[in-house]
Amino acid sequence: MHHDEMWQVYAPNGEPIKGKGWDSALDNPEKTNSDAIVGVAVVFVYRHGENGLELLWQRRSEKVDRWPGDYDISAGGHINLGESLVEAAIRETNEEIGASVTEKDLKFVTMRPFNKNRFAWVYAVDWTGRSEEFHFDDEEVSEVRWVLFKEADDFRMRYCKPPLKKDNLTLVLLEEWFLQHGDLS
Repeated sequence: MHHDEMWQVYAPNGEPIKGKGWDSALDNPEKTNSDAIVGVAVVFVYRHGENGLELLWQRRSEKVDRWPGDYDISAGGHINLGESLVEAAIRETNEEIGASVTEKDLKFVTMRPFNKNRFAWVYAVDWTGRSEEFHFDDEEVSEVRWVLFKEADDFRMRYCKPPLKKDNLTLVLLEEWFLQHGDLS
């Protein structure tokens, strides 16, 4: 997390409030008892491997201040003031794992409240047949790991940061999306 960013603030219906931001130096709104609602762009990179569908997980660097060494989603983070959802998803994917994705690569999965102060917009990116070269230039990530989708929930509970261990819905919604789009049988 960069402590000099202004995050976009949203209305309870998920619409951005033009020109209204949250100073990231104040930490997350839920920790300050604020009513402000911010948004995060969540990106799950997946591929069809020899043994089935796989998800890419990033391991947080030992240098980060929150949950060092724990695994996290492929990429994601807060949406900056004035930034579109797609712009945030592309930026975070590039910043965190060095993957160049375009708007065309992003497939919208769902939007959901994550807690009383945060909405999450979830995207999927098919990496099947693409280069596996990922770069971690900003020292937020130390490595990435492909995990079979059928083992993702167990992996999440064993190795991921605490907020993901509490999130019992996102992988269920992702699974439903994969089923609807023919990626799981």
